[in-house]
Amino acid sequence: MLSPSIEQPSISDLKQRIVERRVTYPASLQQAMRLLLGNPGVIAFGTLRSVAQACKVSETSISRLASHSGYSSFKEMQGAFRQHLVALADSQNPNIEQRRSLQ
Repeated sequence: MLSPSIEQPSISDLKQRIVERRVTYPASLQQAMRLLLGNPGVIAFGTLRSVAQACKVSETSISRLASHSGYSSFKEMQGAFRQHLVALADSQNPNIEQRRSLQ
């Protein structure tokens, strides 16, 4: 029997956990997470390699960052950042849903 999947945290949830200090990072991972939260497009549209290079850490460190943040993989964390950017775009342009329904 498969165990129920654990829901991935949204970026808002992740930020709240960081603020409340429910998740803390070693120095190199903290620096990488700050960069990603400040520039979500880096991870949303990048590859594991390009994200690691932008954060000046190894690819393994980015994978550890994803795991430490509550995601099962880099791809899952990347998906959360993509959803976050879509939600931001939608909130800044409420008419976008109307245009999507017309297509």
